[in-house]
Amino acid sequence: MAAILLCLFLLATACLYGLGRVVYNIFFHPLRNFPGPWMAGATSSWKAYKEVIKEESVVHELFHLHKKYGDIVRVAPNEVTHLSQLHFGSPGAFHDIYHSSKRWDKDTGLYRTPGVSSRSFTFLKYAQAKERREVILPIFSKKAINSLENLVWRNANRLVSSIAKTNASKKSVDLLYAFRSYTLDTIMCFTFGNCVNALDAPAFSDPLILAMDASLRMLPLMKNFPIIRDLIFAIPPSLVMRLVPNSQKLAPRLYQVRDLVQQQLQVVLNCPSKLDTVPHQTLFHRMLDPESYRSKQVLNMTELHDEGFTLIFAGANTVADTLLMGHWHVMQNQTLLTQLRAEILTVWSDEKQPSLADLETLPLLTATIKESLRFIPSGVSLTRVVPPGGAVIGGKQIPDGTVVGMAILHVHQSAEVWGADALVFRPERWLESAEQANARNGKSELDHWLVAFSRGPRMCFGMNLAWAEMYIAFATMIRHFDLTIDGICMRGVVRLGLGR
Repeated sequence: MAAILLCLFLLATACLYGLGRVVYNIFFHPLRNFPGPWMAGATSSWKAYKEVIKEESVVHELFHLHKKYGDIVRVAPNEVTHLSQLHFGSPGAFHDIYHSSKRWDKDTGLYRTPGVSSRSFTFLKYAQAKERREVILPIFSKKAINSLENLVWRNANRLVSSIAKTNASKKSVDLLYAFRSYTLDTIMCFTFGNCVNALDAPAFSDPLILAMDASLRMLPLMKNFPIIRDLIFAIPPSLVMRLVPNSQKLAPRLYQVRDLVQQQLQVVLNCPSKLDTVPHQTLFHRMLDPESYRSKQVLNMTELHDEGFTLIFAGANTVADTLLMGHWHVMQNQTLLTQLRAEILTVWSDEKQPSLADLETLPLLTATIKESLRFIPSGVSLTRVVPPGGAVIGGKQIPDGTVVGMAILHVHQSAEVWGADALVFRPERWLESAEQANARNGKSELDHWLVAFSRGPRMCFGMNLAWAEMYIAFATMIRHFDLTIDGICMRGVVRLGLGR
């Protein structure tokens, strides 16, 4: 009886505490006067319901909320600091938050979602990230990426070959998986010096591609329920893969991805000399070199795994999604497709394949890639924590400790920046902006608002590799194939019929 009474007392206490928090968040919170749905300000369950139960993107919901409430919307309480999360809708606020001079901490709630804490992307403190980035940045420099050009071309040519085989069998091509296979093989070769040959898998359905695709769907669950996330990542993937019968098919997908990354890393660690046979420098050439670090101390196994895991996920998915969006829109505009092919043929004859530098001189191709980046379906708000003393964001004074953010999509779809046709895929806008900039000897104004790689001191360091992959993939696909839309499957993946 005493045990039952104790349980009832604890349950009642928890309920009263929860109710008290809700009342505080709604009526007494320092940010109570910022507008937004009362449920969003009262409890984080609002976001969990939207993202996990209804499987909706809160970022898309925010377009409606900004129309209703204005440029600043309160979207969640922050359970740690007792302050709220604010989302901004005015494009100028993006540069207030992600300015190059800002050294703001990252938000624990978002950046610990993938379950790794020792990678450069998830370090909450700028000083931690800066030290790691100093190790990694040189390998992602423009000069370093140019030296990897042959690797990217080789995978692009393999992509063409695999698509041609599929086309010869009278089947359509799932371009999402095709592009992810291309980017996965590239990032794996770049990171570990060992290609997984996803491009050779039938229908581009390599087990790792399928595992990564399924794992992405788990992110909303892990973000909103950190207990589940911590439990998943507390179990070593190698243990799961050993204990689960027929693990290659039945083990949870996330464990399969983590196990493969660990296997690839273990091969490198067991025999670092294998990297000497790779014809290009890899990421782990540098990360396993003590001279790359201020401390002259190489990272431990967990830290190396976390970095590799992150790069593979980010490197394989974001570029592939951009390529998919770009090709989808280009195929709906045959005039644009014809113009692009004519432009590419000026540097790509039957006798000679162009260089990356040649492709970078093509204005319409460059404009098409920029417009594709503008349409990338990024639904993540890269949250930051306002430092002591507060900050002015979007013209409003925001208290210190507040979690703030703005989704890239809200910049890229802003009519204030892009005009009334902001939702129209129109590469010509970049050419027009460049002409205006040339007339006044300045820089294209639109480039300031292309923030696909974020901005500031924590912006994506892989953008040079991403640009190389996009230039080469776009040019290769348009040069070799007549692209037509064949249909859309239930997942929304474009399938194509290919001529030529």
